[in-house]
Amino acid sequence: MLNVNITNQKAFYNFVFIEKYIAGLKLLGHEVKYIKNNKANLNNSFCKILKKEIFLFNFYIKQLSTYSTNRKRILLLLKKKEIRNISEAVKKFSLNIIPEKIFINKKGLIKLVIHLAKSKNKYDKRELIKKKEVEILSKRKFF
Repeated sequence: MLNVNITNQKAFYNFVFIEKYIAGLKLLGHEVKYIKNNKANLNNSFCKILKKEIFLFNFYIKQLSTYSTNRKRILLLLKKKEIRNISEAVKKFSLNIIPEKIFINKKGLIKLVIHLAKSKNKYDKRELIKKKEVEILSKRKFF
């Protein structure tokens, strides 16, 4: 089994996750190859709802000279009911759709974990940094 480790590292720092969904990705052949080789990046990527479909934007896949991998958007494959629930939550509570990580399931299909998320305020981020610093200092042994 392939070990794909593509994560959105800034997502945990900038957002509070509320609800989790797992979506398929509609990809081209060379994109699948590079994702399986961990040559992709989810940082700064986001999802939008356009015409009752959810798309992934700013998803970077390493560019091969013969192919153009800078596609503007990639379609996410979800059930209609899930898309309806997500779009209602985004409109009603002004939430964001944030991709967290990409993995390969048991059948060998590439899946994307997305979350409905609320952005953190500056003071929330500062508190998180303080907690991490306290943990690091408590683990160190002083002579």
